[in-house]
Amino acid sequence: MKITILTRDFKKINDVDTYGRENINDALDIKKALEDVHEVKISPATEETYLELKNEKPDLVFNLGDDGFRGDPTLEPHVAAIFDILNIPYTGNNYFSLALCQNKARAKEILSYQGIPTPKFQVFTNANRKLNSDLKFPLIVKPVREDGSVGIKERSVVNNEEQLREQVNHVLDVYQQEALVEEFVDGREFNLALLGNKKLTALPIAEIDFSGMPSNMPRIVSYRAKWVKQSVAFKKTPVICPAQVDEKLTNLIQETAKKCFKAFACHGYSRIDFRYDDKTNQLYVLEVNPNPDISADAGMARAALAAGLSYKDLLLKIIDLALDRAKAAAA
Repeated sequence: MKITILTRDFKKINDVDTYGRENINDALDIKKALEDVHEVKISPATEETYLELKNEKPDLVFNLGDDGFRGDPTLEPHVAAIFDILNIPYTGNNYFSLALCQNKARAKEILSYQGIPTPKFQVFTNANRKLNSDLKFPLIVKPVREDGSVGIKERSVVNNEEQLREQVNHVLDVYQQEALVEEFVDGREFNLALLGNKKLTALPIAEIDFSGMPSNMPRIVSYRAKWVKQSVAFKKTPVICPAQVDEKLTNLIQETAKKCFKAFACHGYSRIDFRYDDKTNQLYVLEVNPNPDISADAGMARAALAAGLSYKDLLLKIIDLALDRAKAAAA
């Protein structure tokens, strides 16, 4: 089978773009794992992509185009839309699911409407906006449209109005987008990866271990914790998979994740991030991640391995799900 791995435009990645380089590593990992059974090509997502795919007619696209076009992540859904227009099977989620999940505030509104618990929140378009009276400190401030913990730093957790205004201003100025302010749940953090289309398979639950985090640092997965391997934050936030959770909490996490998957009409694979408040025994959904990182050393591959799936097995499963979905759509 002829497979095109569509990834970020290489020319748009600079030396400090750790997240972008990791995306290219995804493509290299996938190519290495598949090239003994398939004809595999890596191609950057550019404005020429439509015509290239139309002319080459690959049997499947492995979609890693999370940076959209021209380095604009808001155009990520448009990448998937091209495959639909050309009627080419592709891995992961379609433009609709990608667009729904892209704006964190809109996604939280959908979660709330569906009765799925998520931390209380407010969107700030300027730093002078009055804080809603039902929001209580500590709060966490995030860019409303970023992936991979981009824009999340230790100072993103704020404890008073002055810190809040400062961090909201930072997000508005640096990221040129609204600031999402939500109540900070200082509890255990889990994530669960799901595989499937209509019938879903839950991979083992993963937990971020904050036990070694210095007392002066908030217990969060910041950008440094996720991507900067030499940082204290990275070294002090190891992942435990499978997580040590009882049957009741396991069932709650799995059931809630599946509700999220269906609420956002996901396909193929997705990862749901959670916080669990030990004091109230309340589970909160932080984020729904369609098409999460699937490089060989990332969380999804780790969870798959804990379930007995090799990295190659995981990729082949994702491809099978893409082909099954294309067949169902054509029927």
